Amino acid sequence: MKVLLAASEVAPVIKIGGLGDVIGALPKALEKISVNVDVIVPFFPSAKIENLQLYKSFDLHVPFANKNNVVEVFKTKLPDSNVDLYLLKNEEFFVAGGSNFFANNVTETQMFAFFNKAIVEYVKSSFNTYDIVHCNDWHTGLVTGLLNDELGSERPRTLFTIHNLNYQGIGNPALLRDTGIVPGEHPLIDWDLADGDLNMMQQGITSSDFINTVSPSYAKEILTKEFGSNFEDILKAREGRLSGILNGVDYSAQPRTYDINSVEEGKKEAKKALMDRLKIDKKHKDAPIFSFIGRIDAFQKGLDILFDSLPDLLKEDAVFVLLGTGDKKWEEKLITLSKHKTISDKFSCNIMFDIELANLMYAGSDFLVVPSRYEPCGLIQMIAMWYGTLPIVHDVGGLKDTVKNGETGFVFNRYSAGALSASMKEALDVYGTEKMTQMIQNAMKKDFGWEQSAVEYKKLYEKITAHV
Repeated sequence: MKVLLAASEVAPVIKIGGLGDVIGALPKALEKISVNVDVIVPFFPSAKIENLQLYKSFDLHVPFANKNNVVEVFKTKLPDSNVDLYLLKNEEFFVAGGSNFFANNVTETQMFAFFNKAIVEYVKSSFNTYDIVHCNDWHTGLVTGLLNDELGSERPRTLFTIHNLNYQGIGNPALLRDTGIVPGEHPLIDWDLADGDLNMMQQGITSSDFINTVSPSYAKEILTKEFGSNFEDILKAREGRLSGILNGVDYSAQPRTYDINSVEEGKKEAKKALMDRLKIDKKHKDAPIFSFIGRIDAFQKGLDILFDSLPDLLKEDAVFVLLGTGDKKWEEKLITLSKHKTISDKFSCNIMFDIELANLMYAGSDFLVVPSRYEPCGLIQMIAMWYGTLPIVHDVGGLKDTVKNGETGFVFNRYSAGALSASMKEALDVYGTEKMTQMIQNAMKKDFGWEQSAVEYKKLYEKITAHV
């Protein structure tokens, strides 16, 4: 079986967020169970290609916006694997990307509409090479419809993976003309355009053969009004072809200096190193460290309830460490709070992107707080468990699928500062006890490696190719 995995990013070559980690790890796990996967992404100027053996394969001629555009196809291997990686280079469209894919602006949607058209031209040039084209998030939302349009029943089967339903790629309807799709000939597209814009996520959901999400619970949640982002009715209509597969963790990217047998001593050393690095007052050396690592996004990531619950937590003998970037208004709010004279010696606020510090925080913290309003999968709670750091999570999506209350972490059911505070109080109560030692052992025994997820994807691919 041969699969083309299409996405906007692939770690470590182009890494913006969690999507890049998935696209960098899943093909390698699939390769080990005899699924032949190629990866295709835009060749952004930010691509880290220093250690890659890269060569130009051929030119694609991509009709878009009433002209013939040349796309250079470069080929290399995904680092530490035999997976073929194709990078599509075009000086006009792939120049500004590679730093932030969370914007829903027209220039981004135009760039990715062009990328989608280029993928289809690539598939046509490699005709009958692929059994499945596996698209990921709105950045590849037009691929499945275009394949149907241009190749009909001869096309590969298609899978569309929703990594985050809230980011939808909303653009100008004129983009359709740029790609060669004629409005009026496609009822589903005309239905989308009725509100005056083109929604690339909606296109992917309605035109692909099968859909999946990145955790089983999220696949159920998006059928409800609360989590459906106005797509719940569309998704319910496709429920028979919708499933959820939990993302995995690439443990090779998470170095640690201890294992399950040496965790007590290892965490003690990591904790000291973390406190030294962040210059936290030595008088707090025996206090539990709570941490937050992630995007500063008040709507999804629960910054609002965290902000309201922090003063309560820091009245106790506890330290709080934060690492992340995002919403500027919330960055300022958190910095201001961390400087308050009553808590400034026990709240370290680090507005930056720093993988080395993140790994030290995973190792040196006692608890990782993940108060997300919704969470399609979430990797950080799984990474925390690998380091013997107990997650404190809201009972949603992939958090619900991976953390068991009182066994491998702490789970709160209601999205409120009060419920989060109660959960952090539970964590304080078990700190330093035999129960905590047992919970750390339970957490570290969990295996969220990509191997299991790859097996589930292989089964799904087989189901899709068998389906007429």
